[in-house]
Amino acid sequence: MSTNSLHVTNGDSVLYVWKKAGLLGTHMAWRDVLHEGPVPAGLPLEELSRVRAQFLCARGYGNPIKIHHDFEKRDATLRRAADFDEVVLWFEHDLYDQLHLLQILNVLREMGMGSGSVQLVQSDQYLGTLVAEELMALFSKRRFVTSGTSESAERAWKALTSDDPAALQAAATDRFAGLPFLHDAFKRLCEEYPAAESGLSRSQKHVLEAVAQGIAPAEEIFRRAQTREEAGFMGDTACYRVIADLSAQPAPLLAELENGYDVTVLGRRVLGGDADWLDQQPLDRWIGGVHLTSAHHWRWDDRANGFVERKREGADHGA
Repeated sequence: MSTNSLHVTNGDSVLYVWKKAGLLGTHMAWRDVLHEGPVPAGLPLEELSRVRAQFLCARGYGNPIKIHHDFEKRDATLRRAADFDEVVLWFEHDLYDQLHLLQILNVLREMGMGSGSVQLVQSDQYLGTLVAEELMALFSKRRFVTSGTSESAERAWKALTSDDPAALQAAATDRFAGLPFLHDAFKRLCEEYPAAESGLSRSQKHVLEAVAQGIAPAEEIFRRAQTREEAGFMGDTACYRVIADLSAQPAPLLAELENGYDVTVLGRRVLGGDADWLDQQPLDRWIGGVHLTSAHHWRWDDRANGFVERKREGADHGA
């Protein structure tokens, strides 16, 4: 283990355990909700970070000055990756982590650090919940990124950033060498598109179902919604953004009360299959490289395991 090592992971909880374990080197958390908002193709890291920072600020994810500063510092550190004796990427199986991993692997590949120069720790356990001894046991099992893994990451990143959801659909049925968790992560991302019948993403449906269990504050709604995931990927702040979306005019599905949130009449109709939310609520969302609007968007049909296109008559058909 070298003191001149760069270790990159998903969040601050893992950094804390690394310190307790005495893991040497520079520790960095890659913080971004890449499953939400624009991730357009063809942008270098720094330019994409500006796009992402603007989106996160607009969504209320934090102080704008801090978000931009953190991204600039993060990117500058990754750009110095070749100066370290060892670069180790630590990521979990869930959607949040898998998209981070794709972005970082592609940046490093573009920098000439592909196979043989980067090491990878992948886990089907949540790293932040492990004790120091368990994390160090994973560290001993790290493996170098191969040319096959690097090529898989490049192909997968192109699918994520494509402006055609067919690329994501194909990726969700593909297998990626060296990235065993990516298949399920992409399938879960497909489910973040509006559902064919209700107009709800799977995350929105989980939140609505959680409130239907009984009036609850945001913290309890987050806890309930997470139990519905096979691999939980959403943090509490992201969940609170979903709650805000479902509470927004002109067609709110949730109503805020003194003691928490309750489901509106329309919300119960949407949950029961009697209404389509997007018939009444404007749509303006990005998923990867795809821009979804009321005039033109795609829906995820879980029964057909594919996308269906929706265009509003008389509207501009461009996405």
